[in-house]
Amino acid sequence: MQFSALTDRQGRCPQSSAFNQRRLAPLPLAVQLVMVMATVITISTVTPSTAWADAPQSSSERVQVDIPPGPLANALTRFAAQTGLYLSVESNLTAGKHSNGLSGDYTAQNGLRTLLLGTGLQYRFTGENTVLLQADSKDAGRMLNAIEVSAASAATMSTETTGAYTKDELNTATKLSLSPRETPQIVHTVTHKMAEDFGAQNMEDILNMAPGVSVGHTDDDRRSYTARGYAMTIQYDGLPSTSGIDGGVVAGPDSALLDSTEVLLGAAGLMNGAGQPGGVINMIYKRPTDETQASAEVTFGSWDLRRIVADLSGSLTPSDRIRARVVAVDQSEESFRDFEREKKKVLYTVVEGDLTDDTTLTLSIQTQDIYDNVTDRSGLPTDNDGNDMNWSRSTFLAPDWNRWNKYATTYRARIEQRLPSDWQFIAQASTLKSEADWRFATLSEFNSSSGVATFRRWGQYNEETSDDAELYLRGPVELFGRSHDLVFGGNWTDRLWTGRDGDGTDFDTGLYNFDPKTSIPMPEIVLDTAIGEQITRQYGGYAAGHFTFTNRLKAVIGSRLSWYHYEFRNTTRDEDRVVTPYLGLTYDINTWASVYASYTDVFNPQSSRDTSGLILDPEKGSSYELGFKGELYDGLLNTSVTLFRISKDNEAQLISDIPFDAGNACGGWCYEANGKTTTNGFDLGVSGRITDSLQVMGGFTQYRKNDNDETVRIAKLSASYSPESQPWSTGISLDTSTKSYGQWGMSQDARTLLGAFARYQISPKLDLALKVRNLLDDKYYANAIDSGYGRQYWGDPRSWSISLRGTW
Repeated sequence: MQFSALTDRQGRCPQSSAFNQRRLAPLPLAVQLVMVMATVITISTVTPSTAWADAPQSSSERVQVDIPPGPLANALTRFAAQTGLYLSVESNLTAGKHSNGLSGDYTAQNGLRTLLLGTGLQYRFTGENTVLLQADSKDAGRMLNAIEVSAASAATMSTETTGAYTKDELNTATKLSLSPRETPQIVHTVTHKMAEDFGAQNMEDILNMAPGVSVGHTDDDRRSYTARGYAMTIQYDGLPSTSGIDGGVVAGPDSALLDSTEVLLGAAGLMNGAGQPGGVINMIYKRPTDETQASAEVTFGSWDLRRIVADLSGSLTPSDRIRARVVAVDQSEESFRDFEREKKKVLYTVVEGDLTDDTTLTLSIQTQDIYDNVTDRSGLPTDNDGNDMNWSRSTFLAPDWNRWNKYATTYRARIEQRLPSDWQFIAQASTLKSEADWRFATLSEFNSSSGVATFRRWGQYNEETSDDAELYLRGPVELFGRSHDLVFGGNWTDRLWTGRDGDGTDFDTGLYNFDPKTSIPMPEIVLDTAIGEQITRQYGGYAAGHFTFTNRLKAVIGSRLSWYHYEFRNTTRDEDRVVTPYLGLTYDINTWASVYASYTDVFNPQSSRDTSGLILDPEKGSSYELGFKGELYDGLLNTSVTLFRISKDNEAQLISDIPFDAGNACGGWCYEANGKTTTNGFDLGVSGRITDSLQVMGGFTQYRKNDNDETVRIAKLSASYSPESQPWSTGISLDTSTKSYGQWGMSQDARTLLGAFARYQISPKLDLALKVRNLLDDKYYANAIDSGYGRQYWGDPRSWSISLRGTW
C-alpha cells in the first residue's frame, strides 16, 4: 500500500522545519533554574557498505522532513509524502508499532533507515522512487543494532539512546542548530555512550576524554580546565554562567545526571561575553522520556570505591503530556593517598510538561553533597634547592582532621513557545547556591635540612550564589529566494561569593616522622572574620544569523553588546557597551567536505592585582581559525583539521618571585600585565562510526605561546569495538600530552595514560563491565614543581572498577 500524510496523535499537522520539536521551558523567575529539554534524537549508525548501497543515485538528495512521534504507519505515510517515495508494506508488519519521529535534513535512504531503526523492518529499493519494506531477517545484514529515535530539540539533543560517539546538531557556539560540518569552530561531544563505556563519574573523567582539553590539579580537590592554553567558561544546557566547576566551592555535576557534554574549543564571546579564549564546557542534562524506563548500577573498585546509581523516567499521564525523571547517586571512596576519603550523595529531579500543543515547561532541582571529605591542601614539598624529594604516592602530609565539604542546590526552569512559521521563543533561568566548609592545616614553610615544617591552621566557610537567565527568539526567514536562520537574544548572570575565616595560628612539626593522627593538633577554630563579598555581574544582548549565499557558501554573522561589573574589597571595575563581533564562513567543496574560517574578538576583565594593589586592565584580543571538515558516511563520521591563532594584550602573568601572602597589596599572588601575547596552533579531530562495530572519538592539538619556550602537544583517543550479534564489547582510551600549563602558573608533567573497558551482556537487561584507568601505571605530577599555586600532587595510579547494571 502507498502511504499518505496524517496528523499526529494530538491532531497537529507537521511543520516543515526541524524546529517543530519539543523543548524545555523556563520558569518565569530568575531565582529558579534551568534545564534543557529535548526528546530523544537520532543518530543513524550504518557503514557505507550497508543499507543505502542499494539506493539509486537520485535518492541521495537531501530533503527536509518533520515527522512527530506516533504510530509507525502514520510516520511512514508522512515520510512518503515529504520525500516523494512510494513505500510498499503489508499492513500487518506495521500494526501496533510506534515511531519516535524524525526531524531534520536527510537523504531519502538515510531518513528511511533512521525511521525504521528498532522496528524490525528493513527496506529495499525496487525502483528509482519505489521501496519495499519487509521484516528483517538474520542474513539481511543491512542494519546496525537497533537505536531508538525520536524528535530532537534543536537546543539539546539527547545522545542517550543513539549509542553513538558523535552528535548530529550543535548550538553551543551560536544558538543556531548546525551540524558539526556547518559550525565554523571545533566542537567535540562526549556522548552518553562514551561516558558510560569508560566509566566516567564526574566532570574530570569526562573532560579527560575531550580532545584539546587539559585537566590540571590546583590542589587535591580543585581542578582547572584549559584549552589552547586558556581557561574555559561553562554553560548548563546552553545557559552561560559565571560560576565555575573547579571544585573549590562549586563542583561539576555527577556524570549520571548528564546526557552529554559539548566542548567548544576557542573563543566564545558571542554567547558567553567576557572570558578567556579557551572554549566552553556545555553540560547537557538528561531529560524525561515518554516511555517508562529504569536502570540501576552498582560499582565497586580500587580504594574501596562503592557507587550506586538509580535512574527512573517516564510519563506521569496517559497522554504523555507530563513526564518526569529522577536520578540518584550514592558514592563513597578512599584514595591512593593515606587517610583521604570522600562521600557523595546526588539527587536530580526533573519534570516536563506540555502546557499546550505549542508550549513546553521544564522544572528541575538538583542537590549534590560532597562530605566527610578528608583532603590535602598543601601537596608534597621540594627540598631547599627546589628538587624533587621522591615522596611516595601514598604520602599524606596533613592532619587527619582536614575537611573540605561542599553542599550545592540548583533550581532550573525553561519554557519554550513554538510560534508560527517555525519560530521559537525560549526563556530559561537557573539559581545555584553552594556552600563549602573548610578546616585545614596547610604547609607554609619547610626546611629539608632539618625536616621541620610550619603549618598554618585555619578554617573558612564560603557561599557562592549564581543567578543566570536567558531569553532568545529564533527561526527561519526567506530572503532573495533562499532560506536563512536568525537568532536574537540576551543573557544575564550574577555571581556572589562571600564567606568567613578564622584562627590562622602556626604550628611547627617534623615531616620525616610525620603522623597525620598526632603531629598537628586541631585548635578551636572560630570563623569570626568576614572575607567580604565578591560580585561578578554580566549582561548583554546578541544577534546572529546563518545565511545561505549560494548552495555551497554559507556564513554565520553575529555580534554581542555586553556590560560587565566586578566588585571586591572596595575595588570596583565596570566595562560598558563592549562589542564582540563574530564571523564564520563555510564553503562546501563537495557533498562531504568543506572548508571554513572564523573570527571573533576576545574580551576578559581581570581580577588579578599588581604589586601596587591595582587590578590589571582587561585583556583584549582576537581569535582566528581556518579549517577543513569532512562528513563521511552520511554524517556518521566527522573529521576536522584546524589552524588557530589567538592574540591578546594585557595578559596576566604570575610574578613567581613574590610568594603568596594574603595580607600583601595583591591579596595573595601578584601578577603583571605581560603586554601582547600570541598563541599559534592546530587541531586534528575525528568522531563517529568507522565500521558497523568500531566507534572513535579523538584528536591531536599542538600550540605554542610566544611567552613560553615550550610547545604543548595533547593527543586523545577513545575507541570501542562492539561486534554484531555478540554479547561483548571492549575499548581503549589514550590521553597523552607534553608538559602543559594551566591557570595561576600551574603546570602538569608530561604523561601517557591508557585506559580500557570490557563489557559482557549477561542477558538483554543485565550487563557486567570492567574498567581500568592508567593501565600502564604511569607516574606523573598532576600539579608539578614550581607550579605557582600549591605544591606537587601525584596523578592517580592504576585503578580498576567493576559495574553490574540492570535495566527495565
